[in-house]
Amino acid sequence: MSSSTTGTSVAIFNSHTEYMQALCEALEGEGLTTVTALLADIQDGTLDLIAFLEAHDPQVIVYDLPLPFERHWNFLRLLKQTHGLNKRAWILTTTDKEALDAAVGASGVIEIIFGEPYGVREVVEAVRHALSGAAQA
Repeated sequence: MSSSTTGTSVAIFNSHTEYMQALCEALEGEGLTTVTALLADIQDGTLDLIAFLEAHDPQVIVYDLPLPFERHWNFLRLLKQTHGLNKRAWILTTTDKEALDAAVGASGVIEIIFGEPYGVREVVEAVRHALSGAAQA
């Protein structure tokens, strides 16, 4: 995990530490505080997600959906229904949106950024958009 435990705006859950570091640098360059966790640590229970949320209180969660899509999608659906996570803004990233749509169906509720690889700039813009929406709510 990175950064401080107070005033956190964005949590990044991804499988690739290099990408998480690049996104952290870009978001912190925008004046946002970030924390990170590896998807494997969340999924296998190595990371106490409840304690993580209590310590960092992210307003936005950037969550990567890797292969196999159906398994990761089902896990995400469980997370989004969990108390403490259901009120957060979620931004999903994936490298193959068509395959994701075929595996789980199109989602009109969550912004999905895709590409191979998807760019840091697009994710930063989506985070800014999500935070501006949260500020108005």
